[in-house]
Amino acid sequence: MVTVAALLSAVAACDTAPIPAPTPASPPVSGTPAALAVSPLRLPEVGPGGACPTSAPQPWSRADQASRVLGPGPVYPVADYFGDGTVLRLRAHDRQADGSYRTKVRWIASGYTGPVLVRAARIDGPGTAAAEFSYLGDPRDGGHHAVLTHPDSDLPGTTVVGGPGCYAYQVDGTTFSVTVVFRAEPESP
Repeated sequence: MVTVAALLSAVAACDTAPIPAPTPASPPVSGTPAALAVSPLRLPEVGPGGACPTSAPQPWSRADQASRVLGPGPVYPVADYFGDGTVLRLRAHDRQADGSYRTKVRWIASGYTGPVLVRAARIDGPGTAAAEFSYLGDPRDGGHHAVLTHPDSDLPGTTVVGGPGCYAYQVDGTTFSVTVVFRAEPESP
């Protein structure tokens, strides 16, 4: 009889204990190269003397990450690294031995997990450009490939440009391909 009473007390105690909320399952993420079909590079072209069609900066909802981002997303370069939101400032201390400029540009994601490929190019004439994530991913298909495992990934990175001019990123994921255009100009003394 004592055993039955103890068992009933234990069952009653279980009924009143809070049940932890289930942890939502993350969507499967594949890091294999086959998981991301590489789109052809489709960047706008700017003729000699033409205006650079820069992407408008937009406010970002999480002030602890950024105040503004560039492009339609869901993976964005942080506009805070661009002077007025569209101009990448080329500082003397960012200049490399080959004459190019390596500048810090952070990237953030909003609601996307999976592979992403970022490629960069100059669109107003000859020149070079590249983008990479500092702690994640590898060079691939003329750009930098990473697998984002969190829908709000925060990715430190760098952008390398050959000098002043008009440039664009093409950002490809499994569900999107977007272009982000910016200018690069020397920082005023």
